[in-house]
Amino acid sequence: MALRTLVRAPLAGFKPYVAGKPIEEVRRELGLAGRIAKLASNENPLGTSPRALAAMREAIEEVSLYPDDSAWCFRQAVARRHGVGMENVFAASGSVEVIELAAVAFLNPGDPVATSERTFAIYALAAKKAGAELRLSRMTDGRYRYDLRALASLVDERVKIVFLANPTNPTGTWFDRREFDAFMERVPPDVLVVYDSAYEEFADQDDMPDPLAHMRAGRRILYLRTFSKACGLAGIRIAYAVGPADVIAGLMTCRFPFNTNLVAQRAAVAAMDDEEFVHRSRDFARAELEFLRRGLAHLPVTVPPTRANFLLVDTNRDAEWLFVELQKRGVIVRPMGGYDLPRALRVSPGLRADNEAFLHHLGELLAGDGTPGQR
Repeated sequence: MALRTLVRAPLAGFKPYVAGKPIEEVRRELGLAGRIAKLASNENPLGTSPRALAAMREAIEEVSLYPDDSAWCFRQAVARRHGVGMENVFAASGSVEVIELAAVAFLNPGDPVATSERTFAIYALAAKKAGAELRLSRMTDGRYRYDLRALASLVDERVKIVFLANPTNPTGTWFDRREFDAFMERVPPDVLVVYDSAYEEFADQDDMPDPLAHMRAGRRILYLRTFSKACGLAGIRIAYAVGPADVIAGLMTCRFPFNTNLVAQRAAVAAMDDEEFVHRSRDFARAELEFLRRGLAHLPVTVPPTRANFLLVDTNRDAEWLFVELQKRGVIVRPMGGYDLPRALRVSPGLRADNEAFLHHLGELLAGDGTPGQR
């Protein structure tokens, strides 16, 4: 007798998110020795906030104890920073947790969700897991940039959630305050707009939107921030969301108990005060991105503008082939075929020697004859 299928119908044929390759996996698979340049995951090449490191070293002595389930100190620090109440702050194990919980808490099967094509893959994956109807707007400006007017046209009274990333991953492009304010005027007031600001520290220009201004005006905005990038805390998974009290309460009903660990909570509180490290990380990223951009200008590639800590490099070759060949040479990048960009790589800057290695090997591969994907 055949066993019945336990996996829910919306998950049939579901393909989970694929993260960037870690250094040790590449070293093990390819038998590589020496330095490997990991430029695939938008990590901080300067390491971790020194204040956060000190807090983690102290906290490690207490890991025999459960963490504060309410993450009170962390949420209080966030509330003070943004001028909101504790009831407006959700502590999360990475911003991905907030995205997943929003789908679990607020979506019924068949509910429409709207977002853009070629944006962060977790939005579509979370919607599909919930059995929601996914509506995707097309990108503009050479297929790299959100078209907020087109996206707003997809948002009717049935849509429950809109997912936005600004700047967006993987293209690095952005929309400004004027565009976002116009978008919010078109979106029905009961729609939840999830505004994912994972790269905000790298986009500190004056024309960026203020999502909390809309929340204070009574709109349903969920504003996401992470410590993974600028603070160098990707390995401990800590983030937060700010939003209306009823939205935060909905997330709280669906989260796991102790969803943020003791070490992560302490590190995040300390990192919030380490402005010197954040500024240094931003300055480093800008300098190395400019170095990469100058080097790529001599190659047959297209590189959209970015306000994140990475570049999209649209080549005229098969990106999966380039990804494999670069790995053999000790350079890890991300191929973007899963985002309907089969000729594009995403690269985040490393130390100067790593960036030089990437440019050197990519140049050699693009100059080769008879390689796959050549036009």
